[in-house]
Amino acid sequence: MNLARQHFQKHAAKAAASLATDFGSMQNLNAYELQLLQLNNDRARLKQIQSTEGKVKLKQALLPAYMPYVEGILEANTGVQDDILMTILVWCIDIGDYTIALKLAEYALQHNLTMPERFSRTTATLITENISNEFLKVLKMDEPVDLAILHHLAELVLHSDLPLAVVDMPDQVKAKLYLALGKATIQQIADDTVSPHIVLEAQSYLSRALALDDKCGGKTDLNNVVKLIARLTPAANDDAPPPAS
Repeated sequence: MNLARQHFQKHAAKAAASLATDFGSMQNLNAYELQLLQLNNDRARLKQIQSTEGKVKLKQALLPAYMPYVEGILEANTGVQDDILMTILVWCIDIGDYTIALKLAEYALQHNLTMPERFSRTTATLITENISNEFLKVLKMDEPVDLAILHHLAELVLHSDLPLAVVDMPDQVKAKLYLALGKATIQQIADDTVSPHIVLEAQSYLSRALALDDKCGGKTDLNNVVKLIARLTPAANDDAPPPAS
């Protein structure tokens, strides 16, 4: 897509979002309907693919065409329900583009946007569960992850000042995020000389995960962290200055 086309789509989306504040809906606005038609066509193409890997590759190829529209909606910042933006949010999670996904998630949560009808979970639940699941898959393979992404997600859904109804989700889903945070923090522990506060942080995340769901799969990790803390504590005491006489 050339720059002129991108510019047109972005500003058309922004104008449509502004008009939508008068009507309360994006329905029947040209920029939205044209993009929705494209989205429905692309979703039909995706349904023809059985392979998850194949779906991811197609989404990676398709997403750039939607970004000018999404940028226009974000700039307008009207908060009108938009099923296109919400679908692109899910696609960004699916392909692992968490930076854009969280940018869209923040907008969606701030404006209490809902998922399209074909999704059964709430916005906060879907975002948290899907990202946490993807990180847990990578962590299971001992591959490095970006801990900052999990911290950002936690700020959005666990430590938010948004109304409880917006970020409410099952305890089991919260546990997955805490478990991912705990496991990802453990990755930062290179050896026994690591700063104790990192180990304690991992313990806190894992303990919270198990408190929310004792079947979340973090017991072994927590036991290992507790053992590490026990080994680190005497060393810390040995290095402490002697008490004043």
